[in-house]
Amino acid sequence: METFKIEGVVLNTADFGEANRVVTLFTKELGKLETNAYGCRRAKSPLSGATQMFNHISAEISQGGKVDIIREAEILDFYGNLTADIERLAYAAFFFEIVDKMTLPKFPEPDIFDLLIKSLPALNSRNPKIAALIGACQFMQLSGVQLNFTNCVHCGKILEGDAAISLNDGGAVCPDCKEKSVDVLRYPEFLRLTFETMLKFDWKEKTKLTFKTRQILTAEKFFLAYIKSILGKELNSVKFIRQLEGLKL
Repeated sequence: METFKIEGVVLNTADFGEANRVVTLFTKELGKLETNAYGCRRAKSPLSGATQMFNHISAEISQGGKVDIIREAEILDFYGNLTADIERLAYAAFFFEIVDKMTLPKFPEPDIFDLLIKSLPALNSRNPKIAALIGACQFMQLSGVQLNFTNCVHCGKILEGDAAISLNDGGAVCPDCKEKSVDVLRYPEFLRLTFETMLKFDWKEKTKLTFKTRQILTAEKFFLAYIKSILGKELNSVKFIRQLEGLKL
């Protein structure tokens, strides 16, 4: 049984049996990797702390017949606020679920791995809703399923002012081409500028993010509709976020 060492971010976990856990890692070399961590839910297991969501770890893995097995794991970076703060947990789970649902197993995507590594500190310390939406926006750009936010998908014209957007056609539609799309939605200028700012955001910047409430709420609503149109169903994390919002009312 071949064993190798790899660095990854814990993308998702699912308990099975009395003490075991399926741990989905996102790695730089192998992309998304599903592994089993046997006995890790026992209090004295050396894998217990490392195999928690959002941890950046180094793991020793043995190749199995169907599923690889985590033998050892060491935490490289731990983001405690993501599990201690329920709102941060919800929005980090939202971003990570998008990555999990929209990537293929064992398909190397180093840029997405780098995005996860760069975004974790922001999810841990900045406004979690804004950080998660920026992460989702940049992830979709890297994964090739992003809509065209700046140019008309029909004529290529650079947009100015208010326009429309079509999920089926793949992005923005200028006023002159609006009749060519049948599913157009309103695409106000402030929303386009919001997406353009998110795509250009540098995670290393320490400057304060200054989005207005309307920008974030509109961007969130749009992203949720777009992701649902791709996956055909609502994300579990979105249901959790709505439950939290209901408790605040």
